[in-house]
Amino acid sequence: MFNRNRISVAVATTLALSCNSAALISIPAMAQETAKEEAAVEKIAITGSRIRNPDLISNSPMLTIDSAELNSRSDITLDTYLNTLPQVNPAGTTTSNNPGNGGQSNINLRGLGSNRNLVLVDGRRVMVSASDMTVDLNTIPAALIESIEVITGGAGAAYGADAVSGAVNLKLKDDFEGFDFRLNHSNHIEERDAEEYSFTGVLGANFEDDKGNAVIAFDYSKREGLIKSQRAFSANATSTTSFFPEGRYFSAGNHPTQAAVDAVFAGYGVAAGAVPANGSIMGFNDDGTMFSAGVFNSPLDVQNWRYPVDLSVNGPLFPDVYSYNFDAVNILVLPLERKTFSTKFDYAISDSAEIFASASWTNYQSETALAPTPFPTVQIQGLDGTVPTRATSALVENGSTVANQLIIPVTNPFIPDDFRTILNSRSGDNPSLVGSGADEPFLMRQRSLWGGLRGSQRDNTVVQYMMGLRGELSDSWSYEVYAMQGKTNIKQTQTGNLDTQRIQNLLEAADGGNSICEGGYNPFGRLSVSDQCVSYITVDATLAREFNQRIIQGYVTGDLVELPAGYMSVVVGVESRKFDYELDPGSLSGPISGFNTQNPAAGENEFNDVFLEAFIPLVDDASFAESVDLNLGYRTSKSKFTDIAKEIEGDEDRNNAFKAELSWNIGDGLPRVRASYQRAVRAPNFTELFDGGGSAPQYFDPCSQGTTFRDQNGAAGAALCSATGVGSPDTYVQTPGTQASINTSGNVDLRPETADTFTLGLVQTFDNGLALSLDYYSIDVKDAIINPNVNLIIADCYNYYGNNSNLSADYASCQYIVRGGGDIFFLADPNTSDGNIPGINSGFIKTSGLDFQAGMRFDTDVLGGAYIKMDLYVNYLLEYETQELDFLPSIDYADTVAYFGAGLGQSFPEWKANLNTLVTFGDFDIALKGRFIDGMQNRLAVEMPGETRPSGTGTTMYWDTSVTYNMSENHSLRLGVNNLFDKEPELYAPNVQSGTDPSLYDVIGRRITLSANLKF
Repeated sequence: MFNRNRISVAVATTLALSCNSAALISIPAMAQETAKEEAAVEKIAITGSRIRNPDLISNSPMLTIDSAELNSRSDITLDTYLNTLPQVNPAGTTTSNNPGNGGQSNINLRGLGSNRNLVLVDGRRVMVSASDMTVDLNTIPAALIESIEVITGGAGAAYGADAVSGAVNLKLKDDFEGFDFRLNHSNHIEERDAEEYSFTGVLGANFEDDKGNAVIAFDYSKREGLIKSQRAFSANATSTTSFFPEGRYFSAGNHPTQAAVDAVFAGYGVAAGAVPANGSIMGFNDDGTMFSAGVFNSPLDVQNWRYPVDLSVNGPLFPDVYSYNFDAVNILVLPLERKTFSTKFDYAISDSAEIFASASWTNYQSETALAPTPFPTVQIQGLDGTVPTRATSALVENGSTVANQLIIPVTNPFIPDDFRTILNSRSGDNPSLVGSGADEPFLMRQRSLWGGLRGSQRDNTVVQYMMGLRGELSDSWSYEVYAMQGKTNIKQTQTGNLDTQRIQNLLEAADGGNSICEGGYNPFGRLSVSDQCVSYITVDATLAREFNQRIIQGYVTGDLVELPAGYMSVVVGVESRKFDYELDPGSLSGPISGFNTQNPAAGENEFNDVFLEAFIPLVDDASFAESVDLNLGYRTSKSKFTDIAKEIEGDEDRNNAFKAELSWNIGDGLPRVRASYQRAVRAPNFTELFDGGGSAPQYFDPCSQGTTFRDQNGAAGAALCSATGVGSPDTYVQTPGTQASINTSGNVDLRPETADTFTLGLVQTFDNGLALSLDYYSIDVKDAIINPNVNLIIADCYNYYGNNSNLSADYASCQYIVRGGGDIFFLADPNTSDGNIPGINSGFIKTSGLDFQAGMRFDTDVLGGAYIKMDLYVNYLLEYETQELDFLPSIDYADTVAYFGAGLGQSFPEWKANLNTLVTFGDFDIALKGRFIDGMQNRLAVEMPGETRPSGTGTTMYWDTSVTYNMSENHSLRLGVNNLFDKEPELYAPNVQSGTDPSLYDVIGRRITLSANLKF
């Protein structure tokens, strides 16, 4: 006969470690009061399975955080705490400015991307907030959260075929009665900035003889923004820019004479030869004179600079070389204001049926800001051009384009006399421009200080509501059915955009544009621009996005048949999901410099799933095992997408996910063995199918003097550099932190990804309050959809992988590289009309590692009888290997830190660990939390093998502490300090932003926190 008591004991002990870190508190009590716990255990549900059965305990690595732990740091957003967990790679956060995440908060399990894991509430999908189908954690009613379960072994068969890396299940308060009010506040101790505070309240009551329960909750949170100049480590940019506010002259194809340049600069007291005529490094002072920006790491320093050397100048590089310091005005931590209202309701309409419902409304506002717009960031094309995102000019030969440069005629009335002397010495010809010699137009680029910051204000409103019915069909069978509807509206207001065509109109006008707007436009220096001209040039825009989601699901579960070892339980269910979105770009179209222009978009997709799950007890009370249990799952999903805007209807597709989980409880004090194998299938999302995207990552230039490539390849290497656009390879030195743009486009021919996950672990508990677990995991994603990596294409061109041994400029990867003045401007696909690189199922991602957890609970005689609770969570990363394209090598990114443009969540320390200690005595709780992040090498070290220039990071240890005074059972006050020793973030270059990775490291510094909790 099935031994219910024995299984109850197993649940009460083993589940304490494998499923719930908070439950470890009760381990000693469980060992001492077994009989009491046996009677109390009811059927439970474990994230990763829908079978409700005390026989089933977690067979995949899982971690649970209760509400007390979640609130222990006084964080106002969920991602701030979740990103500290070893299983999570910090990715898109509410603090991300550049790369930005629109103020949204995502979670990224195992570094596979936030679009490869699911976010659930009470085991159900919730409303998404982006076309990549990710859930914004800001939209979850935080005040109602009771605990968060993180399962990282895959959960595709149970919750959706796209749960590649796992699921995060936020469990809300159930049958809550009373009133719970919480206040959180934090502030930097020394600077008194980066202030955060939140107010949450939950009110609940039972009614009609406890047949029903209703809960309402509210949450108000606010965060003060932080500018990069408010922290010394981020005040100066670690990358450079070729867009000067003073204007920069490019002499490509038609250089002035060295004699003319020497003569002009001699008038400033500059030695002959100190400013090369063909170097494209000359800019303009406001008094009509010229300066030289210098050349990094060479004898050619900055010459005749006549502006203040303030934060607008990249101080660490000056006067070796001049670059505009765009970071000083950028945002380090985004401002945020959030309001949420939510409610839950359930009512037993009979002894065997209950209706349940929930609704929530969230509105939050966030803001990102970048330095004033560099322009132009679009191509200038001859008047026969028809591409709306390019500016046109009569100064460009028909059929030709000029990349990212202004075209200025020599008739422009604002040309300074000294510069005209230099221009008049030209005798060459740029074939892309009309004319030749001294009469040919010239090229410039600039940055619009007069246009203000590139600001983006987002107003997000998310509404979702759900209603369902659940109940008992018999003593052993139950059912649940529910429907959910959600809507996300995002209004984005952009400022600081420039109409490139209008700038070109002003520059080409005979009077410099004075007849178009007051004063016209003078690009030669940091000169003022009239309000009328600013109004003429700048383009403010409002974009609107709307997402709708509908989910209907129903399933039955129960004991199907009694086997020799116990009851076989099953789940059979169906699910329908429909999602649609619409993007209205408003006025943001045409040749805009600033934010990327977008076209109207609209699409929908639909999934119809059938899922099955079976729990099969194989062995009960045998000589070799107390129990052996098997859990099987299967999901088949039929999907179809439609691009409404482009009138493209995709083919109907069917994908299958499955799982097999095994639990072997050996007994006799030996560990329980758990293992699982799961298959997940992720269909491409709307971003990948239709939208694409862009980035401007920092890159490493093999053509720079002193690189291994140049040293080992001599004249042949110099010849390849010259053939790929380096004008003077013998003297070319890359300025630190230069960036190369890359744009991707959607591809409706993308296929689904498939992922195989395997886990194997041991779980052991002891009567003395110690609990241990060790799990191995391996996730292998095939046919992965990966954004192209700029540095891999560059490395392949210059033969770092052995594919271009002849050092030929005709090699395919070299055709992508577009240079100007030596530097790489952007990478473009020569096989597409717009140069965008279409997404493809290009390779694989494979990651594996070890998770270790340890928990200890014990009473001591210290401090008159203290209770001590200790938890240790450790992750060791064995590999994170990817292959983007079949002709590129696979690269293991374990032990590497991300650089700018590599993608959020792409830092992979080998070791991550959390240690939480709580000492309780009398009315006081003293907590100490430690977080360890291993040191890493820069990922360029594995992408450009043999190069030694990139720097990495050292090991980091953060400590948080707090003291809680429990004034009564229902009233408490907590005072804490986060980042107790004011540990600064690890700095490295190239980097993500601000000289560091702000998702991984603490960029604010030591903060004092205050929390108050009142319950009635």
